[in-house]
Amino acid sequence: MRIILTLVLAVFLILPTKAQDAHDPEAKKILEKISTTTQGYNSLRASFVWTLENKAEKTKDSKNGSMFIKGGKYKLILQGTEIFSDGNSTWTYSKDANEITISSVEEDEESIVSNPAKIFDLYKSGFKYALKGEAEVQAKVKVDGKETTAKKNCYVIDLYPENPKGKEFHTVQLLVEKSSTQIVCIDIKFKNGSDQLIEILDYKPNVTMPDNLFIYQESKYPGVEVNDMR
Repeated sequence: MRIILTLVLAVFLILPTKAQDAHDPEAKKILEKISTTTQGYNSLRASFVWTLENKAEKTKDSKNGSMFIKGGKYKLILQGTEIFSDGNSTWTYSKDANEITISSVEEDEESIVSNPAKIFDLYKSGFKYALKGEAEVQAKVKVDGKETTAKKNCYVIDLYPENPKGKEFHTVQLLVEKSSTQIVCIDIKFKNGSDQLIEILDYKPNVTMPDNLFIYQESKYPGVEVNDMR
């Protein structure tokens, strides 16, 4: 099972779009600042709301999750599913099936699919991008452990795959808060009309994380069935 992270946008108004090239320099400045800031952290923990919306079938499913990133290592926890990687192997745990699938990390995998840490560097390879304007967003946030909402002024940046053939999605839209230059939302728009969305509720940089957080520890998963696909 693979999780594509994205963000939910509440109500927003995109300003008029201007003509831009395949690698818009205005968008690049913002994206580079996000990347540089994130690379300066020793680690990053974030909580989020993940939503899958199928507009054709008028269905929507939302779940709360947590994300842990340390260098090239990561762990995702999303209501009964855990995906974690030490940079060489990836373990996917399903609580309902009580099984773990192990796979190798492939260099040519879609970065937004295989490694959430790559979200912050997504623009560097395989994508065109453009600053579409600005948006005023009523975003979900977490304050003192409680979920609430707050108004945020954001840049709207669209990323498009340079080679769209064979891709299931056509656009990755980022909402980036202007004051903090933090990603507020990611919206992956699929060719079938559905969206996978995430609202990032909070960021906690430089949190202490043991390395064994990102590897399979047999003692923590008693009786689990292991499928090693490496």
